[in-house]
Amino acid sequence: MSAIKGTKPGEVLRDVRKLKKELLRPAAPQVLIPPEKRMITPEERRDLELRLHRLLVWVGVMTPLEFELKGQKLPLHDIVWDLLSKDCLTEDEKEDVRRLIWQLIKHEKADEEILHNNDLTLEEAKEIYKEAAGLLRAIMSLKSLVGKKDRCTIRHTVNRRRIEDAQNWLAFIKELT
Repeated sequence: MSAIKGTKPGEVLRDVRKLKKELLRPAAPQVLIPPEKRMITPEERRDLELRLHRLLVWVGVMTPLEFELKGQKLPLHDIVWDLLSKDCLTEDEKEDVRRLIWQLIKHEKADEEILHNNDLTLEEAKEIYKEAAGLLRAIMSLKSLVGKKDRCTIRHTVNRRRIEDAQNWLAFIKELT
Protein backbone atom coordinates (compact mmCIF):
# COMPACT_ATOMS: atom_id res chain seq x y z
CA MET A 1 0.00 0.00 0.00
CA SER A 2 1.34 3.50 -0.84
CA ALA A 3 0.08 6.86 0.37
CA ILE A 4 1.60 8.88 -2.47
CA LYS A 5 2.37 7.31 -5.80
CA GLY A 6 5.87 5.88 -5.60
CA THR A 7 6.16 6.11 -1.80
CA LYS A 8 5.27 3.82 1.07
CA PRO A 9 4.05 4.97 4.48
CA GLY A 10 7.16 3.57 6.15
CA GLU A 11 9.46 5.61 3.91
CA VAL A 12 7.51 8.82 4.56
CA LEU A 13 7.64 8.27 8.33
CA ARG A 14 11.38 7.57 8.15
CA ASP A 15 11.95 10.84 6.19
CA VAL A 16 9.83 12.81 8.70
CA ARG A 17 11.78 11.36 11.66
CA LYS A 18 15.08 12.18 9.94
CA LEU A 19 14.00 15.81 9.32
CA LYS A 20 12.78 16.10 12.90
CA LYS A 21 16.18 14.98 14.25
CA GLU A 22 17.98 17.47 11.99
CA LEU A 23 15.77 20.33 13.09
CA LEU A 24 16.11 19.53 16.78
CA ARG A 25 19.88 19.19 16.59
CA PRO A 26 21.57 22.26 18.11
CA ALA A 27 22.84 24.55 15.40
CA ALA A 28 26.31 26.00 15.37
CA PRO A 29 26.42 29.12 17.52
CA GLN A 30 25.85 32.25 15.44
CA VAL A 31 28.04 35.23 15.99
CA LEU A 32 25.92 38.35 16.29
CA ILE A 33 27.55 41.34 14.71
CA PRO A 34 26.56 44.70 16.19
CA PRO A 35 24.81 47.06 13.73
CA GLU A 36 27.68 49.53 13.76
CA LYS A 37 29.98 46.83 12.31
CA ARG A 38 27.57 44.80 10.14
CA MET A 39 27.76 45.57 6.44
CA ILE A 40 24.55 46.60 4.70
CA THR A 41 22.85 43.96 2.56
CA PRO A 42 21.75 44.68 -1.02
CA GLU A 43 18.10 44.50 0.10
CA GLU A 44 18.67 47.05 2.86
CA ARG A 45 20.55 49.30 0.43
CA ARG A 46 17.73 49.10 -2.11
CA ASP A 47 15.15 49.80 0.62
CA LEU A 48 16.98 52.94 1.78
CA GLU A 49 17.36 54.16 -1.81
CA LEU A 50 13.66 53.60 -2.52
CA ARG A 51 12.69 55.37 0.69
CA LEU A 52 14.72 58.40 -0.42
CA HIS A 53 12.69 58.59 -3.63
CA ARG A 54 9.28 58.49 -1.99
CA LEU A 55 7.00 61.44 -2.58
CA LEU A 56 7.00 62.85 0.97
CA VAL A 57 10.27 61.45 2.34
CA TRP A 58 11.09 64.79 4.00
CA VAL A 59 7.89 64.98 6.07
CA GLY A 60 8.74 64.62 9.75
CA VAL A 61 12.48 64.77 9.12
CA MET A 62 14.49 67.51 10.79
CA THR A 63 16.61 69.88 8.74
CA PRO A 64 20.30 69.30 9.55
CA LEU A 65 21.55 71.71 12.19
CA GLU A 66 24.76 72.42 10.28
CA PHE A 67 25.88 72.12 6.68
CA GLU A 68 29.47 72.38 5.49
CA LEU A 69 29.88 74.65 2.49
CA LYS A 70 33.33 75.47 1.11
CA GLY A 71 35.00 74.50 4.37
CA GLN A 72 32.69 76.56 6.56
CA LYS A 73 29.94 75.20 8.75
CA LEU A 74 26.65 77.00 8.17
CA PRO A 75 23.81 76.81 10.70
CA LEU A 76 21.42 75.45 8.05
CA HIS A 77 18.50 74.89 10.41
CA ASP A 78 18.69 78.47 11.68
CA ILE A 79 19.06 79.90 8.17
CA VAL A 80 15.98 78.05 6.91
CA TRP A 81 14.00 79.02 10.00
CA ASP A 82 14.95 82.71 9.70
CA LEU A 83 14.06 82.78 6.01
CA LEU A 84 10.72 81.07 6.64
CA SER A 85 9.82 83.65 9.27
CA LYS A 86 10.49 86.63 6.96
CA ASP A 87 7.59 88.36 5.26
CA CYS A 88 9.54 89.40 2.18
CA LEU A 89 12.77 88.39 0.53
CA THR A 90 14.86 90.85 -1.43
CA GLU A 91 16.16 89.87 -4.86
CA ASP A 92 19.64 89.39 -3.38
CA GLU A 93 18.25 87.06 -0.71
CA LYS A 94 16.34 85.10 -3.35
CA GLU A 95 19.51 84.69 -5.39
CA ASP A 96 21.40 83.54 -2.27
CA VAL A 97 18.62 81.04 -1.55
CA ARG A 98 18.79 79.70 -5.12
CA ARG A 99 22.57 79.23 -4.79
CA LEU A 100 22.11 77.49 -1.44
CA ILE A 101 19.46 75.20 -2.96
CA TRP A 102 21.89 74.31 -5.75
CA GLN A 103 24.62 73.42 -3.21
CA LEU A 104 22.18 71.36 -1.12
CA ILE A 105 21.02 69.44 -4.19
CA LYS A 106 24.65 68.67 -5.12
CA HIS A 107 25.35 67.40 -1.61
CA GLU A 108 22.16 65.33 -1.49
CA LYS A 109 23.02 63.69 -4.84
CA ALA A 110 26.50 62.91 -3.49
CA ASP A 111 24.90 61.25 -0.46
CA GLU A 112 22.74 59.15 -2.79
CA GLU A 113 25.82 58.11 -4.77
CA ILE A 114 27.65 57.14 -1.58
CA LEU A 115 24.66 55.12 -0.43
CA HIS A 116 24.39 53.40 -3.81
CA ASN A 117 28.05 52.65 -4.58
CA ASN A 118 30.04 52.28 -1.35
CA ASP A 119 30.42 49.42 1.08
CA LEU A 120 28.82 50.75 4.24
CA THR A 121 27.90 49.47 7.64
CA LEU A 122 24.24 49.57 8.57
CA GLU A 123 24.80 52.48 10.94
CA GLU A 124 26.72 54.50 8.32
CA ALA A 125 24.02 53.86 5.72
CA LYS A 126 21.28 55.01 8.09
CA GLU A 127 23.22 58.17 8.92
CA ILE A 128 23.70 58.98 5.23
CA TYR A 129 19.99 58.31 4.60
CA LYS A 130 19.04 60.58 7.49
CA GLU A 131 21.31 63.37 6.21
CA ALA A 132 19.97 63.08 2.65
CA ALA A 133 16.35 63.16 3.88
CA GLY A 134 17.14 66.23 6.01
CA LEU A 135 18.73 67.96 3.03
CA LEU A 136 15.64 67.17 0.97
CA ARG A 137 13.57 68.79 3.70
CA ALA A 138 15.72 71.94 3.57
CA ILE A 139 15.58 71.98 -0.24
CA MET A 140 11.78 71.72 -0.28
CA SER A 141 11.41 74.46 2.35
CA LEU A 142 13.75 76.80 0.50
CA LYS A 143 12.14 76.11 -2.89
CA SER A 144 8.75 76.99 -1.47
CA LEU A 145 10.24 80.22 -0.12
CA VAL A 146 11.61 81.40 -3.43
CA GLY A 147 8.37 80.75 -5.29
CA LYS A 148 5.98 81.97 -2.60
CA LYS A 149 7.70 85.18 -1.59
CA ASP A 150 7.28 86.80 -5.03
CA ARG A 151 3.83 88.04 -4.02
CA CYS A 152 5.20 90.01 -1.10
CA THR A 153 6.51 92.76 -3.39
CA ILE A 154 2.91 93.98 -3.86
CA ARG A 155 2.28 93.90 -0.12
CA HIS A 156 5.59 95.66 0.49
CA THR A 157 4.72 98.35 -2.07
CA VAL A 158 1.28 98.93 -0.51
CA ASN A 159 2.78 99.22 2.97
CA ARG A 160 5.46 101.62 1.74
CA ARG A 161 2.81 103.82 0.11
CA ARG A 162 0.75 103.86 3.32
CA ILE A 163 3.80 105.03 5.25
CA GLU A 164 4.54 107.71 2.63
CA ASP A 165 0.91 108.90 2.76
CA ALA A 166 1.02 109.10 6.55
CA GLN A 167 4.29 111.06 6.41
CA ASN A 168 2.82 113.44 3.81
CA TRP A 169 -0.26 114.06 6.00
CA LEU A 170 1.95 114.69 9.03
CA ALA A 171 4.05 117.16 7.03
CA PHE A 172 0.87 118.89 5.80
CA ILE A 173 -0.49 119.18 9.36
CA LYS A 174 2.84 120.65 10.55
CA GLU A 175 2.65 123.30 7.81
CA LEU A 176 -0.85 124.28 8.90
CA THR A 177 0.09 124.71 12.54
